[in-house]
Amino acid sequence: MRKIRNFKEVILPNKGINYFVFMVMVLGILSGSIFMMILGEKDKSSVVLQIQSFFQSISSGSIDSGLALKNSLIINYLFLIIIWFFGFTLIGVICNIFLSYLKGFLVGFSISAILVSFGYKGVVAGILYGVFVQILNIFVIYVMTVYSLMFSYHLFRKICNKSIIRKRMFKRYLFILMICIVVSFISSFIEAFVFPNLLKVIIGLYI
Repeated sequence: MRKIRNFKEVILPNKGINYFVFMVMVLGILSGSIFMMILGEKDKSSVVLQIQSFFQSISSGSIDSGLALKNSLIINYLFLIIIWFFGFTLIGVICNIFLSYLKGFLVGFSISAILVSFGYKGVVAGILYGVFVQILNIFVIYVMTVYSLMFSYHLFRKICNKSIIRKRMFKRYLFILMICIVVSFISSFIEAFVFPNLLKVIIGLYI
């Protein structure tokens, strides 16, 4: 029971900040979904063409999983490191809120694009993409953003009180980054090696 409580405290260290970041990411997902729907026909056709081309590449087995893993890691780690670094700056609060919104926007846009490309047949693929690819990505960005905002807040208090940041606080912030990096690697591995195989089966059955 104590371990469960400790784990909950790590994931939900501050109810107010947790709720705020959650709402920002939900707003981003909704905005991304709506944006895809209101795109002009030319832009929407271009997105649909790219999605269908991606699905065809998976179906034909021409996806380079190694390259996909590399690209996914670069994007995911870039998000994490930037958010972590901005935690050391007061202006980083605004930047990190925007980055968490942007992550949600991209996820919402991607899922919406799959649904628009394949209609009801794309529902399963959209769910697979959301569950197997993006849920861990969203989770690590969510956790990292929460801790970055908390760290920025504590930094502001330390500056106002003209005191030094405690090593324990910094070590915890660094530890959270390491955990997020590991989870992000797992997410990228699933995206590069597991998701294409699952999607290939779905394409054969439904699309």
